Amino acid sequence: MLTRRKILAVGAALAVAPSRLLAQADPVLLGFSAALSGDAAAYGKPYLDAALVAAEELNRSGGIAGRPIKIVYYDDRGIPDQALQAAKKLVFNDSVAALHPGSTSGAILTAMTVGKQGKLPMWGYGLAKEYVTRGEGMIFRSAVPDQVGIGALAKFAHDKGLRRIGLLHVDHFYGESVRDTFTHLFEGHGDGAKVVITASHPDGSRDVSSQLLSIAGANIDGFYMATNGSAFAPVLRQSRQFLPENIPFMTDSELSYPSFRKELGELANGAFYYSSLMSELNDDPLNQKWIGLLKTELGSFQEIMGRAVVGMTVLKEAMERAKSFDGVAVMKEVHKLVDFPTPAGPFNYDPRDGEGLKTALVGEAMPGGDPSKDRQVARVGVTEAIYPERINFDVYFGAGYRDEIYRLKNVTG
Repeated sequence: MLTRRKILAVGAALAVAPSRLLAQADPVLLGFSAALSGDAAAYGKPYLDAALVAAEELNRSGGIAGRPIKIVYYDDRGIPDQALQAAKKLVFNDSVAALHPGSTSGAILTAMTVGKQGKLPMWGYGLAKEYVTRGEGMIFRSAVPDQVGIGALAKFAHDKGLRRIGLLHVDHFYGESVRDTFTHLFEGHGDGAKVVITASHPDGSRDVSSQLLSIAGANIDGFYMATNGSAFAPVLRQSRQFLPENIPFMTDSELSYPSFRKELGELANGAFYYSSLMSELNDDPLNQKWIGLLKTELGSFQEIMGRAVVGMTVLKEAMERAKSFDGVAVMKEVHKLVDFPTPAGPFNYDPRDGEGLKTALVGEAMPGGDPSKDRQVARVGVTEAIYPERINFDVYFGAGYRDEIYRLKNVTG
């Protein structure tokens, strides 16, 4: 017969057993190609920092299927060729169970070929559509795509009565993608809506005065700035100097980053930006819980960190549902997810376009330089497929899989 003392001793042993088992189990290796230096480090480093915090938090609740998460990473500087080499190390040398193939859309598009070769489940935080539409079902996005975020700004601009937009963009993959996306979506609203002038500047350039003078002379009633990295604040500062003060100013989620707001000061006031629902402007409890944790651990929060949390939580859920680390089996579970709760809103994979997050908000920068005090002015959700291209599932999932997953998700087209 067990005495009370023995019962308590057994109970104590059972209470500590899960953490001991987790510590002793072989870790699940997640591979990250991330920009830890160069211009793209403004995003890559906080993203990786947030992924490390998320791994610790998920490990406290059992890791993945009782195994601890361990992150293996290399610096790709945001450069596609370096991301390709990092992905090769992660897949073939480190034998990771899942791959984050790059820290920019161009890097992801280049390096994900390695993950596909290894049949690994992959995710990315870049916003351009190409790596998702060409991923053949083996990659998901942990962020709100450009078409949704920029689409929210385009709709907001049109609803605000703007009809003649000037657009300045950085002269590389990101800037050109934003230019084309905003132009298509804004002009698609009709009523004379038009991007009447576009201008570009070289990556890393800090002097855009001639471009802004041309834009200022085009009789615009709104302005969109598509610049990222270390040039973001200097280019925005010049834009404020050269364009009329009453012109509504729009840009992307970087305007919510504390470091940029500190650098810009009052020049950010009144500018509009899009963001995912993992924003301090969204009072959803799950969102606020993760933001609080990240601020406690890292000292601040910026939207790019939310993309790390979404990727980690979706991946954990899919691996545990698959009861396997086989890449095709895991991605099948990603495809099946319906309204899975994440801090950026429900993840609902759409097999037509490969996107899982299709709601964005528009914020307005308020005086004081504190993004948490900004004002939410719009929230836009999308249910239809957002690209004309369709995901080709045949290579990894078989010829009949497309019809199967379309039926499951009750979609056509």
